[in-house]
Amino acid sequence: MNVNKVKKAINGNDQAFLEVIHAHKIDLYKTALSYLKNQDQAIEAIQEVTFRAYKSIHELREPNYVKTWLI
Repeated sequence: MNVNKVKKAINGNDQAFLEVIHAHKIDLYKTALSYLKNQDQAIEAIQEVTFRAYKSIHELREPNYVKTWLI
């Protein structure tokens, strides 16, 4: 993931935020599915994570660790 893209997302760029989420959607899904063992619940969990991340992306201190922060 491009660190500059993450920095733009942190600074409020909605398009950059969507690109960050898109880049990590498979990993988010696999993680949610491994915990929840249910496809519908995993998708719902990803929606919740996306919403919470959008509200608090400005709190991310180290752009290099955006994937870890999301998961």
